[in-house]
Amino acid sequence: MEYYSSLDSRALDAETPTLFEIISANQLEKLLSPSIRFVLVYYTQKYPRYLLQLTNRFDELNLLVRGIIEHRQLTHWNSTFTEKFYGLKRVFNAGSHGGLELKRGITTVPQMIEERRRLRPGQIWGSLFMLLGMPYLKERLDIAYEKLLPQYLMNNLSAKGTTGVERWKLLLKLYFMKVYPAVSALFTGVNVLLQILYLSGKIKSPSLGTYLLNIKYARLNSYDYDLDEKRNEGPAKPKQTEFRIRPPSSGERLSETVARLSLPVKKSAMLVTGTAFPAAIFMLKFLEWWNSSDFASKVSKQQRNVLDEDVPAPANAPGKRKATDVCPICREQISNPAAIETGHVFCYTCIYSHLSEGKSKGRCPVSGIRLLGCTYDENTDTWKVEGVRRLMV
Repeated sequence: MEYYSSLDSRALDAETPTLFEIISANQLEKLLSPSIRFVLVYYTQKYPRYLLQLTNRFDELNLLVRGIIEHRQLTHWNSTFTEKFYGLKRVFNAGSHGGLELKRGITTVPQMIEERRRLRPGQIWGSLFMLLGMPYLKERLDIAYEKLLPQYLMNNLSAKGTTGVERWKLLLKLYFMKVYPAVSALFTGVNVLLQILYLSGKIKSPSLGTYLLNIKYARLNSYDYDLDEKRNEGPAKPKQTEFRIRPPSSGERLSETVARLSLPVKKSAMLVTGTAFPAAIFMLKFLEWWNSSDFASKVSKQQRNVLDEDVPAPANAPGKRKATDVCPICREQISNPAAIETGHVFCYTCIYSHLSEGKSKGRCPVSGIRLLGCTYDENTDTWKVEGVRRLMV
């Protein structure tokens, strides 16, 4: 946010987005699934009967739901959900025919150029796989790698002494442990290299997935919003001619009823995807900024300073009792001190005889609290005294 506030809009390319915008959109996209999982786990602790199964199948359900949402976004806007939030879209990279000719074509005949740059079905499905399928597979492979790592370090994946299917399984696991880190590092290195080339203007695709799919990034413009408005208007109703005598058939009435009933559902879905999700993304970015900014640390430090001040004692609070060496029972200096459960100290002979004779009915002579170690035996009609501890002074 601090970076974008310092950008000069006049210096930005109206067609090609900056690398920082693309990286920010990708980072925000990576926060969606963990945030949804956190909220779901939080409410699962309160309502486990209803949400436990959803939490256990979160990865698959998240893949399905987000796949439907992202496919709709890619089909309608040629953009993912977070990329649309940043005003970005994916377009078909037809080849470098010169940036000047492209800008001139967008200025003179924008509709024709935009129609040519729309994503093909294969590019849409490829983008969907790179967006959701690749992270899902990588997460599964990371989990498998972490599980096999202790066995690999202890050299327990050796195929010696095994035959048949078990031998092939061990060889496959051993090969996976050797190859996977190198492949993962190579994939990361290629992406970094492509980002550097994109930053220098050599290529138009900032990642390996977009490069293989022949996709580049552009900014949303008036053509995309006009196309969305036309799409929301729906197909035009057929004109009713005055020569029609036959009444509407059952199929026509059924289709009209379904269309009329599905309209509120469609509007609600559009409201959620168009308003609620962007608001949630904004709150997510705000919390991210709040946790990483100096302002939050200053506010928390001020609150700590206020709480660290000495709290004055209540006006009616009793004064502290002064410790004395006088036995509360005999009123003389304590000899052979002993303590009971309440913490008060007496002469051992005084407190033992006091409790065993039942003068206080098994209670502390000072506080009157019932002593658990002093019980009455009805059979012998005596008090059993326990819990008196002598003190070594």
